[in-house]
Amino acid sequence: MFGARHGWCATAGLLAQLAFASAGRAFDAPNTVVVSTTTSDARLTRALVLIRGELSALGLDVQVRAADAADTAATPADVSNERLSLDIKDGTLVVRVFEAGAQAPLVESVDLDGPQVTAEVIAVRAVEALRAARLLPPPPAERTSAAPKPPAERPPVEHPALEHPPAEHPPTAASARRVPTVQLWLGPTFVQHLQGVPQVSAHAALLVGPSWGFVALGAESSLAGLQFERKVGSAQVSRRTLFFQLGARFRVHPAWEVSARGGLSYLHYAASGVAEPGYQARELEHGTGGASLSLGGAYYFVRAVGVYLDFSGLVAFDAARVRLGDESVVTLDRPSLALGTGVMLGAF
Repeated sequence: MFGARHGWCATAGLLAQLAFASAGRAFDAPNTVVVSTTTSDARLTRALVLIRGELSALGLDVQVRAADAADTAATPADVSNERLSLDIKDGTLVVRVFEAGAQAPLVESVDLDGPQVTAEVIAVRAVEALRAARLLPPPPAERTSAAPKPPAERPPVEHPALEHPPAEHPPTAASARRVPTVQLWLGPTFVQHLQGVPQVSAHAALLVGPSWGFVALGAESSLAGLQFERKVGSAQVSRRTLFFQLGARFRVHPAWEVSARGGLSYLHYAASGVAEPGYQARELEHGTGGASLSLGGAYYFVRAVGVYLDFSGLVAFDAARVRLGDESVVTLDRPSLALGTGVMLGAF
């Protein structure tokens, strides 16, 4: 409530300055302002209503072009008037003000990701840009004109007040969420070797990069060891992994993302066993490198929070083999498949 009242006060102050600037150039300021947008957005629609109502109250003839009509080229009649254009590009509001007869606009931009960027704030920035354009020195042709013509007087156009302003909605697909530069992935991973049941591991990865690619550093550690039993005894194997990967990602929707990455891994195994009488159990450790490839997708609830689903494969260079007696029970990570899911937390 207080933010909206502040926005209205700021609008009133800027409009007063706009009226003063217009009076100073009353001999050459156009009496018609063409306001247009190429984006269908509830927030912009609300801002256009505010801009039109206030400029009309100053005696200006305001012509508003909807999103479907704003795509057409400007007519000669439009070029002879002041033009105010509001568009959304990559999550940023771009405000362009064309003085009458001018080809180069005065450009202002507003980041729409801020929580306080309401329709009133957009209207204030648009009016401020129009005021700044009117304060600029007129072109040489205008300064050398012999006798300036007084603007035609037109009665103010009254518009009915809106009893129920349009409800604020989040930006549409035109203002897609930007990917955070730094992301932390946390969740479980289910690893399946050629034999045995899936092994549950804790997964953590740090991703750093722009919206189209990233570098990933991470680690996995088994929460429960793999169990193997034979007549000669039993063995339990735990697994830890460090990995470095390069990846690429692509937005298929403002909230959906697909990604692929590949890289190198270091694997460490620790095995312990229990032997039946006549056999001997040993505790062994083994380390080796490996290559991995992952494909996955992500869904963003907001810009910095989402969930991911990841499918990956890994091949160890010097695979660890588990033997019980004279039997080779399993060869680990030659290859292994993994399915992971969890939460994404972003920053910057």
